[in-house]
Amino acid sequence: SDMAVFCLLCGKRFQTQKALQGHMEVHAGVRSYICSDCDRTFPSHTALKRHLRSHTGDHPYECEFCGSCFRDESTLKGHKRIHTGEKPYECNSCGKKFSLKHQLETHYRVHTGEKPFECKLCHQRSRDYSAMIKHLRTHNGASPYQCTICQEYCPSLSAMQKHMKNHKPEDVPPDWRIEKTYLYLCYV
Repeated sequence: SDMAVFCLLCGKRFQTQKALQGHMEVHAGVRSYICSDCDRTFPSHTALKRHLRSHTGDHPYECEFCGSCFRDESTLKGHKRIHTGEKPYECNSCGKKFSLKHQLETHYRVHTGEKPFECKLCHQRSRDYSAMIKHLRTHNGASPYQCTICQEYCPSLSAMQKHMKNHKPEDVPPDWRIEKTYLYLCYV
């Protein structure tokens, strides 16, 4: 299929205007580090190196407590808090503390009443992504992950990661990430 837009400077074609805008940052020198595997661009050599591990499966950062390995140092640091009990993120409404920033963000929805995840089958809402996944499985074992490229459903994140290997690199939008995979008939 013909791609809708192209770069006037180098002729490279893109499926969306957003993808073209990201590409233009390369010419502007803003995002000058390019992944040779998928053409994604990054603002620094460090960011590119971290991204390259997604292609190689390299997990060089090992937890000295349990031996689990991680792709980047910041994820390892957050993981270690499970072992140390450190909870640096505190709710300014009730004082409850959390090990990980996303745990605080999810908790804070208790105070705001925000429930951003909606089941399109029964319209139940949830403040928590994992709770919505559990809820979705109550609908006859529905597969909660849907590929945003081909619309196929997968029962788990690991199954979705395996499924993505079936797509050719040119089928995957340049800004695609596994985190953008969305829940079965839900907004995330």
